[in-house]
Amino acid sequence: MDPLQSATDIVRSGTDLTVSQTSDLIGLMLEGKASDEAIGSLLLGLREKGESVSELVGAALAMRQHMTPIPHQCAVLLDTCGTGGSGSGTFNISTATAIVVAAAGIPVAKHGNRKATSKTGSADVLAELGVAIESSADAVAQTLERVGLCFCFAPKLHPAMKHVGQVRRQLGVPTLFNLLGPLCNPAGATHQLLGTGRGADQQKIASALAQLQTTRSLVVRGEDGQDEVTLASGTVVLDVQQNAIQELHWTPEAFGLESVSTADLQAADPSESAVIIRDLLAGKPGACRDTVIANTAAALWLVGKTNDLASGSVLAAEAIDSGAAKDKLAQLVG
Repeated sequence: MDPLQSATDIVRSGTDLTVSQTSDLIGLMLEGKASDEAIGSLLLGLREKGESVSELVGAALAMRQHMTPIPHQCAVLLDTCGTGGSGSGTFNISTATAIVVAAAGIPVAKHGNRKATSKTGSADVLAELGVAIESSADAVAQTLERVGLCFCFAPKLHPAMKHVGQVRRQLGVPTLFNLLGPLCNPAGATHQLLGTGRGADQQKIASALAQLQTTRSLVVRGEDGQDEVTLASGTVVLDVQQNAIQELHWTPEAFGLESVSTADLQAADPSESAVIIRDLLAGKPGACRDTVIANTAAALWLVGKTNDLASGSVLAAEAIDSGAAKDKLAQLVG
């Protein structure tokens, strides 16, 4: 029997696949050795059962084996890629955060793609800002070394994903692959500020990261449904260090910032998101700036640059007000 069909029967019985089983199966998909029908059946079976941590880990290991790596010499390297799909309609907060974190002196390899379920993806807004998003692996590595910030465009650096792209589009629903982007940074980021809008996914992703041996990562979820650190409500945080996961709860006050309304963070499309990012990098005050400051503060605390979130907010504001963040974007554009 076809191995994917056998696996589909297993998951439809309610049984989770092991790490090695999933890794082998995803490997067959990425090598073009599985039919679209078999891929679709297995992905839907996993979705109906609910993807397990072992399945996430196995799939991530297979994707990492098939991606194009970005070499670097960074002892600390951050990614701010999240799962997306929160439906909050906000501007590209994690992308703006990546720029400000890099301006504060922490190297960042931002992994991302064009929009799927959101109004604007990280690749969409960076292209709108003038960044060459489809650079080769060598060019991305050179940019990281020169600027301390680079963009890892998923379709370019995960070429094997072409074998499952059509099936995913035909299915039209989130699958296992929607959770894998943040687990498969081509530059092998040591630290991650990873947002997700769903509580069930948050716990799974944190557990998977622990097994995948992250140095330290924060999996964040806004209680208002945002897949970012939010100032519109509280933020639930899972702090992952090796095999230990600690749950934290952050409020706007922890950052030394005022609460904001999600309505003030909206962007209708990549063009509007780009305008918001340019404005906040130029020093425009308001909810968008404060939200990026909070996310940057979380990242700076994560990598040990600061001892508390409020100090991180101060550093983030300095990176913007000094012009360093605006300059960092200009360097990335080249």
